[in-house]
Amino acid sequence: MVNSKRIRLALVALVASGAALAAAPAQAAGTVTATARTQASIAVQAESPISLMRCRDDGQGCPLPAKPDCGRKTAPTTIDLWSQHMRDRMNQRTFTEEQAREAVRIGADDAWCQIDEGTWLYDAQLSGGGRLVVVVGWDRASRQSTAVTGWWK
Repeated sequence: MVNSKRIRLALVALVASGAALAAAPAQAAGTVTATARTQASIAVQAESPISLMRCRDDGQGCPLPAKPDCGRKTAPTTIDLWSQHMRDRMNQRTFTEEQAREAVRIGADDAWCQIDEGTWLYDAQLSGGGRLVVVVGWDRASRQSTAVTGWWK
């Protein structure tokens, strides 16, 4: 671990310069502009939750960031409440509550947590032949799931 802030910043700039060169091979023969280095440095710092100084140098790279905690280990398998937005999308995109419930039931094993606030996305092939995507919010306090939106894929 490097203790000096100047050295850490210099290393980040060096990594950003390498990223800028890799992104623009036509400029590889010339110098990389300060703007490109700054943009690459900002992108590296903003996108990576793991400090560059903590990445392993054994060819394995940086570990993947942890998945968001949506308040439970598994996705909800039922819908308890329906948002007005979901009802509007159901009318607009012509799918029913039963189809949304089926998508959540079928897609529960493969659902993925979108953000820390507890939003789960289900993508399921329904028995009627269509593929329906449903977004369900999980409220930790009330322990209820709310259908947020949905669309045909």
